[in-house]
Amino acid sequence: MYESFYRLRAKPFSLLPDPEFLFLSRRHKPGLNVLEYGLLNRAVFTVLTGEPGTGKTTLLNKILEEHRGRFAVGVIGTTHPNDTSLLPWVADAFGLDVSGLDTVNQFRRITSFLKQAFSSGRQVLLVVDEAQNLNLPMLEDLRLLSNLNDGRQIGLQIVLAGQPTLRAMLTRPDMRQFAQRITVDYALEPLGEADVRSYIRHRLAIVGGNPDLFTDYACSLVCRLSGGIPRLINQLCDLSLAYGFGDGKERITAAIVLQAASDRAAGGILPSDVDPQTVRLDPDQVAREEHVSSTHPLSMDRTVEIQAVRSAEHVVPESSNQDPYQEGMDLKQVGRYEEAVKKFQTAEQDPVFRFLARVQQGMCLRAAGRLEEAAASFRRALAVNDAKTEDLFNVRYVLAQVLDKLGRSQEAMEQYCLIYEANPLFRDVAERVEQEKGRKRPSLDSPDRSRFLSWLQAPVSWLKSLTSWRS
Repeated sequence: MYESFYRLRAKPFSLLPDPEFLFLSRRHKPGLNVLEYGLLNRAVFTVLTGEPGTGKTTLLNKILEEHRGRFAVGVIGTTHPNDTSLLPWVADAFGLDVSGLDTVNQFRRITSFLKQAFSSGRQVLLVVDEAQNLNLPMLEDLRLLSNLNDGRQIGLQIVLAGQPTLRAMLTRPDMRQFAQRITVDYALEPLGEADVRSYIRHRLAIVGGNPDLFTDYACSLVCRLSGGIPRLINQLCDLSLAYGFGDGKERITAAIVLQAASDRAAGGILPSDVDPQTVRLDPDQVAREEHVSSTHPLSMDRTVEIQAVRSAEHVVPESSNQDPYQEGMDLKQVGRYEEAVKKFQTAEQDPVFRFLARVQQGMCLRAAGRLEEAAASFRRALAVNDAKTEDLFNVRYVLAQVLDKLGRSQEAMEQYCLIYEANPLFRDVAERVEQEKGRKRPSLDSPDRSRFLSWLQAPVSWLKSLTSWRS
């Protein structure tokens, strides 16, 4: 729903434990290292514990993805605490048919499979997720299976992952014999505030989004409301993106996060470490967010600037003077727009920075309320011949927004239509154009039309590059 609006290739905060999104925080990296250490050193039992949603399954999937070729792997995803034996689950994990067999013959069937693997030199790895559901008879089955190792080398390795109650159970006095077989164990903890901010930015970057889509204050609030639990972070961020999209907001602020959390909490569905109804936002922080969002909208300052600057880096001569542009950016960051405009006017004399400098002039003028001059700057940026098509789309979109604010809706719609005809999936232009159906379609007889038509006549390679970007 919101992916196109925020220019994301996929949902960044899916609840699926996809190892591609694995973020190795200061708490998760040691956990991954411990799991790897256990596998490489042939630990009989490795135990990983953590609160629900802390990322245990994601770590396991990452390890299995990297080492599956070295092991015959069996995974038990869930068990029932009322079961009297784990053997049917073990057999099913390795694709063994034990239907109709009693417990003794089930054990023999599994034993035969393990011996065949051992004799062929293969390692066998059994992973039990949600292991806090195991009862004493099930744990005893695992202990007996671990005794099948031949004494010279460990052929069967078992990884137990579960909630903290698993650790509590394994430390009971009557579990001492089992606990002595545990070579490696690690307890995952929730993320701290700095890690939450990095986690959010990491997942956005994975799907090609702007890492700064969530403001710092929004990230801090996400940490507070989620308690640093990755699963809750994902739920809250996903919902916040939906709210931001619904309101047409280019950045996700703390106010959006709090509104999303409060509405969901009112229904009693979204779990939260802190009741959103009791949270009061800091007015100074909110004002700072609004200032940053107005001067650094997603469509230009972060997305276009990052992409265009990086694409220009490889062609910037070493002798080029980049100081005026950077000085302009520094002045703009602190709200000194008039001075920044002058720096950008100097910077645009360098052909390498001409497009960016004109864009930034427009952004500063818009922030200063000089909308007519901002529109003129954006039009001058559109006239730069070597600008990237994708960047031109963004500039044209912002120009249309400025024209809307000036009350020149007809001209704004012309810009939206120009984008729509080249790329109907760009942001929300399709919706804007659809709203005009039934009305008189805006004329495209403007100075921009001839240049736009020349784009449509560009070589096939241009179209291929645009298709590649879309994918």
